[in-house]
Amino acid sequence: MATDANQLDVLLQAMEEVVEQPEDLEGCEKLIEGSSLKNNFLRIGQALVTINDRKLYKRAGSTSFTQYIELKGDFGFGPRQALRLLAATRLVRNFPPTIALPTSERQVRALVGLEQQQAVKVWVKANLIAQETGVPLTHRLVESVLGKELPASYRQATRDWQDYVSPDSEYYATPAHILTAVRKLYGGTIDLDPCSDEKANEAVNALKFYTAEDDGLDPANAWSGKIFANPPSGLLDAQPMQALFLERAAKEVAAAPTSTECVLLLKAAVGQRWFGRVLDTPHCWLAERTAKKGAGGGGGGGAGGGAGGAAADTKSPRGMVVVYLGRRVKEFCDAFSELGHIPGLNGWSGPKGPKAAAA
Repeated sequence: MATDANQLDVLLQAMEEVVEQPEDLEGCEKLIEGSSLKNNFLRIGQALVTINDRKLYKRAGSTSFTQYIELKGDFGFGPRQALRLLAATRLVRNFPPTIALPTSERQVRALVGLEQQQAVKVWVKANLIAQETGVPLTHRLVESVLGKELPASYRQATRDWQDYVSPDSEYYATPAHILTAVRKLYGGTIDLDPCSDEKANEAVNALKFYTAEDDGLDPANAWSGKIFANPPSGLLDAQPMQALFLERAAKEVAAAPTSTECVLLLKAAVGQRWFGRVLDTPHCWLAERTAKKGAGGGGGGGAGGGAGGAAADTKSPRGMVVVYLGRRVKEFCDAFSELGHIPGLNGWSGPKGPKAAAA
């Protein structure tokens, strides 16, 4: 595989700039403040490593690294993202110089915590697949390789990814008919998508959204109103990301039941402990269905942008479930009942079946 010389130079330059004055907190801060997470995560990450490992945060009057980041509001990210950058940088700086380096922390988040040899193996395989198929090298592809979820042939892999992922977005596409049902439930407007990006929001059209850098799970980022989320997979501190978003949604709805409700599109992780909450909550098992992409947001959305433009078939992702948290359960059933199977429909929303019709 060809070496990504530019990214390697960025990493080496960042290390050189910080090592020149290893005790200089001000120098590290200027480096972070003068860089953008989008294109310089390795530079920022190395500066954070220096601040943490050399305990330079004490010079700012902080007793811990996380306290220092909390007080440093002009960095543009909080403690959770800072710790992610630390971990990703420590991982990547030990990659062999002959392999391409990631361009964002998100690409390698799922590899943090693995043995170095395994992490390199997964990263190299993901790069090869991306080069040979044209599939975007996003965190979704890396997670699929890690989980051994890829189809047998590269052709199938390419087809699947073109259906669900836009080259300009790292998120899964939400099929248009699911978004249509969400808007039907909400009366047309989605107030918040807590795990999205600019490309994804072209389809969702949420009034507000949080990117991976914003960190929708950060307690400082408010959730309210009519919420739709298509959470990322992967782990955060050994906890499934989808479970964390579900937990946050349940907490926010419980805190403001009259003003907040949430629809989540999740993988059907039957058998995992966290998925028990789904089974105890109004939900719809999606049937595989073909819909046309077209003007007006076909094929994209949720926490996932989709490839728009020319008409093409797109299906509901296999093994997916829509979960509803809120007071308007009957309206949820009305909006989603045609998209799949809603267990316990009669019990949740009142009589709605042959007996009710006869009456």
